[in-house]
Amino acid sequence: MKTKLFTLGILYSLIACTHSAKDADAKTTVQTEVNTNDDEIIRETITDRHGEQMEIIRNQTKNTIVIRLSGTSYELYKNQENPGYSTSDSKYQFTENKKDVTFLKKDADMVLFHGEKAPNNEKIASQ
Repeated sequence: MKTKLFTLGILYSLIACTHSAKDADAKTTVQTEVNTNDDEIIRETITDRHGEQMEIIRNQTKNTIVIRLSGTSYELYKNQENPGYSTSDSKYQFTENKKDVTFLKKDADMVLFHGEKAPNNEKIASQ
């Protein structure tokens, strides 16, 4: 009689233990949230002397730039050799400095867009 009660107690405890483990797993999967929008994105629009506009969308986190010019979008990646950006097939190149931006097609040696950045309104303090 004691052995039957002992085996029933062990079986009952095994069933109860596995049941509660299943509930704990279900709760953790429901509470899990993923935040995928941690990218730092900066938008800028530049107009050249002919009135054409080029929109530059920078993703500082991934070191990429998307350029929209005349209804076409180009995705460029940061160059390791040069201080600019180029497409994955190296057909297009984007360079900039403090005043100018240039977007060109490499294989045809053709400038697609050249414009000046708007001057910053920040004043430098004199010493």
